[in-house]
Amino acid sequence: MKHIGILVPSFPVASETFVVTEINALVASGHQVTVVTFENIGECDALSPEVTVIEVEKPSRAELLLGVFNIPRLVRGISSATKMKSIATSSLVAYGYSIANIIKHRRIDHLHCHFMHGSLAYGIVGAKLAHITVSSIGHGHDVYVNQSDIPQKLSLCDFSVAVCQDMANQFSRYTHSKVKLLHCGINLERFNQAPTGAYNDVKLLFIGRLVEKKGLHFLMPALKNTLLTHHITLDIVGDGPLMNDLKFMVEALGITNNVNFLGRKPPTWIADNTKNYSALVAPFCIAKNGDRDTGPLVLKEAMGSGIAVLTTELMGAKEIVNQKVGMKCKPSDIMDLTRMLSQFCDFSPYQRFTMGQNGKRFVTKHFNAKAQAEKLSGWVQAL
Repeated sequence: MKHIGILVPSFPVASETFVVTEINALVASGHQVTVVTFENIGECDALSPEVTVIEVEKPSRAELLLGVFNIPRLVRGISSATKMKSIATSSLVAYGYSIANIIKHRRIDHLHCHFMHGSLAYGIVGAKLAHITVSSIGHGHDVYVNQSDIPQKLSLCDFSVAVCQDMANQFSRYTHSKVKLLHCGINLERFNQAPTGAYNDVKLLFIGRLVEKKGLHFLMPALKNTLLTHHITLDIVGDGPLMNDLKFMVEALGITNNVNFLGRKPPTWIADNTKNYSALVAPFCIAKNGDRDTGPLVLKEAMGSGIAVLTTELMGAKEIVNQKVGMKCKPSDIMDLTRMLSQFCDFSPYQRFTMGQNGKRFVTKHFNAKAQAEKLSGWVQAL
């Protein structure tokens, strides 16, 4: 089995558990895995003890001079670097050389790069300098906001992974891109809790960063509308720049008795407590800067916990949620959000419980991290 290097801008990746989940699943599949990062933030308790984390350092002038004498290696690196315009060629070659040294010293056979920011550009150059294969995976902000050199990066990778069909369609429009579709999976051993029964009260849970693309500024007025005819509560797990604005909105709407801000919670809390709710609500939208959620893991984690999911018809969400496991509405539409919440409240406790059980079966079949890692492993092994 090939030794896979996972390149990320920083590690652990804040609030993005799918990276660690994928790494652990690759290890379980038989791969040696090394994390290569530009910023080692600290320990990650959830990471397999078999994985080493290496921080990229800027190479010294002496190291660069030694690299100059390896002409074929240098030509490969410069040829790739000059195809990308958003980062200076000298910077790409310098840090690419440092990544190549890590690849050589750790005997890495393939470099898989999460996020298509500048780190991917450095990873591509590093892989070319080390003469190994390289792949990439897009997520959200890195594809739809920071779009620098995306076509060039895709053309230089041996293959690129999209996490939803809409992203795959976009990537396929670029010339010479080799696109694979792979939905992020979840750790079914962690998210295996199940509700003990059907609940009469409608208790909703939101989990995520409090930022524009999560759509909470549309949810609050919809919740206000729904409370005119139904009793409903909402617990918000997470923090972020919109915390104060959202609290002010809740107060202004007069719904403080129905909305609780719980702050950020560890993954263990989420895995243990999600089962206690009627549904997860995730009113995703497209932010003004184009940012959006593409293949939201939180939907799958809620389904794995056996509860219904209420979301919007945006990007990967529409591929994850069907009428058997939850409900969808139009993004950024308060009235359609109101309709969805009201209809969900009108369901019997048994109907809501059944949705959750259907979701549990669906996510087990389609979004198992182990099975997704085996697909990725097969693509890497075939290179």
